[in-house]
Amino acid sequence: MSIANEPAFRDAEGCDFGLTKREYFAAMALQGLLASPSSLCECAWRAERQAVVRADALIEELEKGAE
Repeated sequence: MSIANEPAFRDAEGCDFGLTKREYFAAMALQGLLASPSSLCECAWRAERQAVVRADALIEELEKGAE
């Protein structure tokens, strides 16, 4: 079972809300990519795509540890 679509956040009562783990990881990766001037590229879609690729790689590694 993939963790990609699991909720990233739960409130005090245990209710899920907000982003999925994949969306959260991609947002954090994009933030890091855009914060580093050396990693900026001429096309924004490249950074966005790279963030999703990195989020998927992180999820893949996390799922290996769960097996």
